[in-house]
Amino acid sequence: MHVSPAPTALEPHERARMDALERTVRDGLRDFQRTGEALAQIRDNQLYRASFESFEEYLEQRWGFTRTQAGRLIDAAETARVLEPLGIAPQSERQARALKPAAKILTELEPEQRRMVARLVEAAGGADDDLPWDASAHPAEVRIMANVVQKLTPESTVHHPHSGDEVPFESLSSPERFEVIRTHVDQRTHAYHEKQEAKANKAPVENVNWTDWCVNYAGQALGPGQRIEIVVERDGGGAARAQARIVDGATGELLAEGQGAPFLKKAVLNLVAEVKG
Repeated sequence: MHVSPAPTALEPHERARMDALERTVRDGLRDFQRTGEALAQIRDNQLYRASFESFEEYLEQRWGFTRTQAGRLIDAAETARVLEPLGIAPQSERQARALKPAAKILTELEPEQRRMVARLVEAAGGADDDLPWDASAHPAEVRIMANVVQKLTPESTVHHPHSGDEVPFESLSSPERFEVIRTHVDQRTHAYHEKQEAKANKAPVENVNWTDWCVNYAGQALGPGQRIEIVVERDGGGAARAQARIVDGATGELLAEGQGAPFLKKAVLNLVAEVKG
């Protein structure tokens, strides 16, 4: 039998703090950062305990939230807090979620490294474009900046920005370090955008039911005596490999074959690609 714990009265200062925090949640539901920070304090200090057994019960009965919804708001508020010193102010919970990987790296950096990321953000924002660069709208770029700064440790070997010689990163002056880091960021960012563009331009994969294709192709395209074979054999390394092919049963002539694959489905799809040219 479950016995509910008796409510624990709040001290006067806790009651006042709870009232203030709940006003923040009530009045700031469209302000994810204030709401998330208030919910985090209510949770961490168990200020719900006078009326509710758990934080989950408090969320559901007081605000109609699930713990997952509240967790997203709290995470987003924490992300915004980490990014604030860099001059990055996400305008929505969605933007903050996208920036969370960058914020996680920032929490692992030394103060000097975080200042370097802030300089990179400021330099990007100072570009002479028609519209100012909004770091909140470019989470991948901010993550790349933080990641490059994290990876280039004093022990790293880099190319000197002027001579091109390989030198220890720690031997460079502060302006030279910034130049090297910015070059690495530009290279990584360019590679990222190329990859995204290639992904966007990639032809969609045709959804083929490989078992139905075999039957349909046999009924529509195979001539007399021709057949589809799926052969499963061990390769030179001892692993099983499947291969689908079209064979003339009378002459044994190989009419078409797909590349071998470790799965039957993939083997047939390779034959489909071969047949379609």
